Amino acid sequence: MYHLISKTQQNIPGEFLYRISHPLGEYIVQTGKEYSTHQASVNFDISHHPAKISVIEELKGRSGWLILRRLVIDSFDREEYLLFSGFDDNGRLLDQETCEKLFNCQGTVSICDEMPSPVKDRLNIEAERHGKATISRSLEENNRHFSEARERLEKWADDMVLAAEKELKDTKERIKALTRQARLATTTEEQHKIQEQIRDLEKKKRRQRQSIFDIEDEIVGKRDALIEALERRMAQKTTTEELFTIRWTVA
Repeated sequence: MYHLISKTQQNIPGEFLYRISHPLGEYIVQTGKEYSTHQASVNFDISHHPAKISVIEELKGRSGWLILRRLVIDSFDREEYLLFSGFDDNGRLLDQETCEKLFNCQGTVSICDEMPSPVKDRLNIEAERHGKATISRSLEENNRHFSEARERLEKWADDMVLAAEKELKDTKERIKALTRQARLATTTEEQHKIQEQIRDLEKKKRRQRQSIFDIEDEIVGKRDALIEALERRMAQKTTTEELFTIRWTVA
């Protein structure tokens, strides 16, 4: 017998355990994703659940409707969300966490009566609202990451340029000091030694100037990459897929 490793339940000793990343696990997940899910009625059993789930116990004796949608956001990165939307027969909304905890309980599935049109309309409205709110949070999070990346780039650019310019300034000051010292040299040997130092510093100065140009080119490259990432976020695409709709009851 094969069992998927569980973090919430005790694993059965002596059985074959496998992870979701195992080929068998990947096959089961993919098969489950492709499985057709018709509208159904699910009776969740909280009375015999081994652990206390307060938010579900509060629903005991009540019924309602619930929908699950899969939202995919393609921009700089690919984001996937499983979004629950639901309410009870009195119109009280169920939040995402409550809907998720329902499925921690054992349940029995049965044929479901036709969903009334007003219920269907409201369920779709709540699902659309949940989806738009999730997209909005994703955009805000992306904007925050972009702002932080821009600030890091600007600070890095300032530090790099200032450090390179300071090194160049120090070299120039050293050349000036040696030039003044050369005017006061009293022997040919001393003059030669000073001129050699000036020659080496002039070479260093040219390298430092080129280093500043290289740093500026690197800054431009990083800024271009940042702009490209922003453009990809602006070209955001979203797709929504309905996974299932159920009539739920908690007993």
